[in-house]
Amino acid sequence: MKNKSIFRLLGTLLVGISLSFASVAIYASDDVKLILLGTKGGPSIAEDKRLPQSATLMIGDDIYMIDAGYGASLRLVQAGAKLTDLKGIFITHLHADHVLDYPSLLMNSWATGLKDEVSVYGPEGTRYMTDSLWEAFKVDIDLRIPDEGKPDIRKLVKVQEIQEDNVCDCDGGKLKVSALPVPHPPFKFGQAFAYKFEVGGKVIVMTGDMNYYPPFEKFAKDADVLVSEVVNVPAVEALAERLGGGDKFAHAIISHHITGQDVGRMASAANVKKVVLTHFVPANDPSLTDTVWRDSVKQNYDGPVVVGHDGMKIDIIKRL
Repeated sequence: MKNKSIFRLLGTLLVGISLSFASVAIYASDDVKLILLGTKGGPSIAEDKRLPQSATLMIGDDIYMIDAGYGASLRLVQAGAKLTDLKGIFITHLHADHVLDYPSLLMNSWATGLKDEVSVYGPEGTRYMTDSLWEAFKVDIDLRIPDEGKPDIRKLVKVQEIQEDNVCDCDGGKLKVSALPVPHPPFKFGQAFAYKFEVGGKVIVMTGDMNYYPPFEKFAKDADVLVSEVVNVPAVEALAERLGGGDKFAHAIISHHITGQDVGRMASAANVKKVVLTHFVPANDPSLTDTVWRDSVKQNYDGPVVVGHDGMKIDIIKRL
């Protein structure tokens, strides 16, 4: 009797181990990489070296966008992605520098031949923005469906306005996504989110735009990659003076974002393995070299710090 119990226990363990290896094999069948498409904070355009904020998590060929600032669909094509492989869009908040290319991303993907469903996740207001997009392009959409035989894009795009915690188990559970409300004035709390992406045993966390926020450290605990926005206070103050915006403008910009020193504090407390910087505020100040940005984080964090640039590809899982 005792031997039978032992054999049953061994059998259960072996089944569990087999399932675990099977899951790893499924995940390992795809390369996973993060591509920084746009790394500029703010919607203004003065040059094209850095375009406003957008990134994509690529699982094999599947595209999962995180924000869609101006130029996102162009940057995807430049990165070698096919717009018809768009599977999901995760919106952190509704500032223009994070969503200005949302209409272009959807319409360009549809014009290129998109036929599969696209899931869109974002804060309150995302559905209204999407419905307004359909109204703006109603003439074009209604003409192309019968004229070119295209599917109705309005039926392909599924919008879910999120609150927090679990957002989706995407692609049959291959990708798990959760969200955390974060402070980003002047938005009310609950209108801006950070995202956590779990795939193939790896964890990637995106801050979105936020202030220093200690609860975020638990959310990002032990992440393999933390992708964070960053602001340089003296450079913003100098920019405000040049533009004539004064202290009010400088205070507004600084209060919306997180400094490199505070990124380092959070990364250290969360024990993340690597920090990647993006959404630079300001983005075009020649005095803010990669070394300046990196050193601001390294004041409080001992791990590797990557200063992002448009088009940068970061391997998360590389198939052998």
